[in-house]
Order: sequence, then C-alpha cells, then structure tokens
Amino acid sequence: MSATVVETRLGRGGEDRPVVVIGAGPAGLAAAEHLLDAGVRVVVLDGAPQVGGLSRSVQLWGERYDLGPHSFYSSSHPESVRRWLDLAGAAGGVERTVARRGAVWRGRAVAFPPGPRDVLRAVGPAGALTLAASRTAARLPARRAGAAPRTAHEALVARHGRAVVEELFVPYCRKYLGVGPQQLSAAFADKLLGTRAGFSGPVELLTPARGTGAVWEELARRLRERGARILLGTAVTGLSTEDGRISAVTARDADGESTLPVRAVVSSVPPPLLLRWLPGAGTPPAPGAGLPPLRSRDTHLVHLLVEGEVGQDAHYVTAYDESLRVGRLTNTRAWRPRRFAGAPRTVLCAEFWSSGDDDLAARSDSELAQLAVAELPALGVDRGVRVVDCDVLRLPRSVPVLSLGHEAVLADVDERLDAYPNLVRVGRHGRHDWDGQEDSLLTGRSIGAHVLQLPA
Repeated sequence: MSATVVETRLGRGGEDRPVVVIGAGPAGLAAAEHLLDAGVRVVVLDGAPQVGGLSRSVQLWGERYDLGPHSFYSSSHPESVRRWLDLAGAAGGVERTVARRGAVWRGRAVAFPPGPRDVLRAVGPAGALTLAASRTAARLPARRAGAAPRTAHEALVARHGRAVVEELFVPYCRKYLGVGPQQLSAAFADKLLGTRAGFSGPVELLTPARGTGAVWEELARRLRERGARILLGTAVTGLSTEDGRISAVTARDADGESTLPVRAVVSSVPPPLLLRWLPGAGTPPAPGAGLPPLRSRDTHLVHLLVEGEVGQDAHYVTAYDESLRVGRLTNTRAWRPRRFAGAPRTVLCAEFWSSGDDDLAARSDSELAQLAVAELPALGVDRGVRVVDCDVLRLPRSVPVLSLGHEAVLADVDERLDAYPNLVRVGRHGRHDWDGQEDSLLTGRSIGAHVLQLPA
C-alpha cells in the first residue's frame, strides 16, 4: 500500500483500544514503530495528505525536493545512523557528500565557517584582529569559570566572544527567530552550538537519493505491513477524558467526524493545541502573567527552477546580512549530485522566516518569488542564471522559538498535561524543542514504559 493512501474511517468496532499517535512526521512514525515492537496496536492520524511532516518531499517539475536543507550526518548517534541507512537504502539509496556551507556577511558571499581570507575581506585587518581577540578572550579559563549563562546571548559570548556574537549571531537570531539572542533562552544556544559540533573539519552528509521524505514513506510502508493504520487527511478535532485519562480521540476526514476509543495517546502536535482539545485543561499562561507565550515562526519556501551555471556549489548559504530578506538558499544539486548528474536545470530553494503578521507574510506568492529572484546574485548565484519557473510553499509554525523564560511555560504545560497518565508528547512540536531526524529515530524510547504498561 502506498504511503500516501488515505484510509477511510476511524471506527472499527469490537477491537481492543489502540494507542493513537497524532502526527505522521518522523517522531510520530518512530514512536509508532516502538509501540508495534512492544506488541501494541497502533493508529496514526495526520491531517496532511502524506507522511513526513516537515521532513516530507514535494513533487516539482518531475522530481522530488525537500523542504529546505535536512541534514543527517554520518557522525550522528550510531543507532540512528544504522536505522536511517536501512530505511534510506530500501527507499532508493543514499548519496554521501562532504558538507559545504556558505554565508553572506557584510555584503560578501564567503565560506562558512569563514577562513582568515574571508574574514579579512569582510571586516578588514582591524576588524579581523578584534574578532580574533574576542574569541581568544572567551576561551580564557577565567572567563569560562563564571556563572551559568541565563540567555542565549550570554552563552554564545562565553563560547565565541562578544564581537563574534554581535557580528554573526545577533543578526542571525533576529532574522531567523524575530528576536535577538538576549531574548532567547540559553537552551537555544546549546541547540545552535550542537548543530555546529565538528564543523571545524569535514562533515559527511547523508541524503536519500529520492529525497528525505522517502525515508519516512518507507517507514510508514513497513508500519502498515505490520498492521498499523495510518490515516492521512484525518485531522484531530478533540480529545475525550474519563476518570482522569484520555478515553477517545475525535477526528474529521473527507467523510465527516468519527470518534475512536483509545488506550493511550502519543502526540507530536504543539502543546497549546493539546490544551484546547482537552476539556478543562485550560490554556498556557498569558504574557500578562509575566511569562512568554510559546511562539513559533513560519517558513516560506520558494523553489526556483533555473538554467545555467549556478556559480556556487555550497549545500546551503545562510544570509547573516540583514539587508537581505532571504534567510537561506539551498542548492539541491549539491545534496544529490549523482541523482542530478547531467540534468540541464537546477532547483534552488530560498527560505524566508516570518512571524506570520509581517510584510513577508503579507506578500503574495508572486511577490515572494520576485524577491527571492532579485536576491540571488547577493547569495553568490551567477547573474547569468535564468529562472524558468517557481513554486511557493508556506509552512506555518515550523520553527519553535525558545524564548527566554519558555521553560517556565513548558513546566506549567507539563503539569497540566501530565495529569493524564496515558498521554505522551514527542518530537519537535510536541516538546517545543529543536528535535531533528536523529532525535526522531531515537524518540521511541522516550514514549515511556508507563504507556506500554497501561491496561488495554
């Protein structure tokens, strides 16, 4: 059965109550696999027409493309790598490339991390000395012995020095997350620095030949073969409770609304949505209570089909320069060179990040595409490239913002949701965190023995 087939109805009378997994993204599918391993009957629900969530691939111009860069490193957790290679191999094979990253800094396209020559070109000799002194001072034992950082700004300064943070990380955070690192939790710096572990040397990227989504489609296929029901195009609308437990899930598909009695629920949706579904659970603290809301940012993707030599071969280029509205540009040919060898055209993917109520969100698809095309030369793309076609895809609430104080909000949410012993949250959105593919493949372990030990 195809991974994109929409099964028909929720209800199947007379069967034991299943564990329902809400969300058919990487975390939800990995959790479903773990449950099947334990002999539990599983139903996965997702309102989208295909599996994979943010890690799905889309069909454009006769080929499949990812939603921006989805990095999976050969140096990831060994169990994740083993499992990922097994799935990707069965889904069409794997391409291995050495990561090449670029940046736009002070109006110049440079390698990232920038080498000495790049730094000199960007900031000049005096600026280069200031940055070098800043990094050296940050590494002094006396600096490292201070109090634990409270904000992402303090954590980044302790690692890289103030001058480096002001040059690169401050504009990056403002563009990506809408606020400076002073308004972000130190946990964000941990996540950001974690993504750069080992970036001082060669980093091997693993990419499925048929796109990242092929991995999760293969996992969904295997789950179906083992008896899991994956109901796509089926949006959850509510949760029922009885005796302090979740007793049923109500969802709507093309044929209407249905209710399914459940043994437990594993959710990968944002916590505020869960609270709205649960009768009497309340809502997260309001900003007026002195705590920040749980915010997420939107991503607007513009895929551009181009002809001609692109002029740069980086996997992706991040625009630290705030004069540019594009946040990042991905060159799909760099990720899958064998797949696209000899292809006369290349697809570039421009990412914009938005709060949902700013001028980027208000632009039409055509206006957003025109902006992406206009900024290509500043991102290192040859001016002779001709744009043949474009496609715009908007991903609401795709980037969780780890605001300063968000831990207190999550603690309040945890207290409310932990009152339901048969409810577990996993994944990037379910935990309001920056979980990636590696985390998702390990996430089955995090669903907790208490779910598996619940009576059927």
